[in-house]
Amino acid sequence: MNIRKLAVCCMVLGAVGCAPSDGPKTGQVVSQARQSDTPILPLSDQVVRALGSPRASGGLASLGAGTYVPGIIKPGDTITVTAFGTGESGLFNAAESAALPLGDFTVSQSGSVTLPFVGGIRVGGQSVSTAERTITENLRQSAVDPYTTVSIARKETDTYSVQGAVGAAGMFNLTARGETVLDGIATAGGATEAPDASVVTVLRGGRRGQDVMERVISDPARNIPLLPGDTVIVGGGDAQFTADGALGATGDFDFAEGSLSLAQAVARAGGLQDSRANPRAVFLFRHLDPGDSFILLETEGTRRTVTGDVIFRVDYADPAARLRAGRFQVQDGDAIYVGNAPLANFQKYFQIFSRPPEIPAPPQP
Repeated sequence: MNIRKLAVCCMVLGAVGCAPSDGPKTGQVVSQARQSDTPILPLSDQVVRALGSPRASGGLASLGAGTYVPGIIKPGDTITVTAFGTGESGLFNAAESAALPLGDFTVSQSGSVTLPFVGGIRVGGQSVSTAERTITENLRQSAVDPYTTVSIARKETDTYSVQGAVGAAGMFNLTARGETVLDGIATAGGATEAPDASVVTVLRGGRRGQDVMERVISDPARNIPLLPGDTVIVGGGDAQFTADGALGATGDFDFAEGSLSLAQAVARAGGLQDSRANPRAVFLFRHLDPGDSFILLETEGTRRTVTGDVIFRVDYADPAARLRAGRFQVQDGDAIYVGNAPLANFQKYFQIFSRPPEIPAPPQP
């Protein structure tokens, strides 16, 4: 649990002041916030503009649209070289076949191979056709009008791996058609969770990109081509929010940063419970780091710098507020709480006292 999430959880626990199963009443949240000088801000258009956008994060498109070029010889590859030539002396003579297989050669880490009649020659980073021309030029001292063919017998470097919540994780070879992220996941047996609950992370060198799989499916720009050495991880995401109160489900929920609005987070937690929830008491607790502070223009015209602990309140009974909740992005460490409706507490106690008394069975004779 990171520092920001710990601060948010402490803020929520400080507002409880009652049995954990009941959660804080709306008045208790407001009272505790006032005592701690924690602002409660309605989720206005001004707040959404200032804080609703996702923080800059590296989606898959940020890794660039590099293209896999097959047929490039790289260190670790094994190439097969065959030489052809004519003439009465040197490498070939009239009594021999015009084709001479030179053998299979593994490219060193420096990109070189050592060939008979040629010696050390650099082929790393070259295409097959370029390597053929390079070797042919070096054979001219040993044969008349030589030429060579080069083929890649085995490639050790043009691979990618798929890990996490997939049917068959493993290492896979890139092919000439060029696999994309979704192709790679399909090759690994597909994601085991629904697209809206699966987060795709691509590790490329020292960089990383992340997107919800649902977005990768709907936006071709996010379905980037895979490159040699890429690692694809399918999972639940490395960000988390907490949900509590009169929701269909409570607890911690994983998501990808910048992929989930407040409205979507409430839905992910099962939505408001019809029999319990107070639609006017939907709260989001957040700790704003100094770099995330913003200036709030209050109704009386004063300006207030908002930073540190802050609570946002949404009136779910207001359609406009619901629309704003759909534009307000949840961040890692946020806590969502939905208070009970006043009538829900009355109904709970009414159900307890309206139960018929238990009558003991008569004694056995």
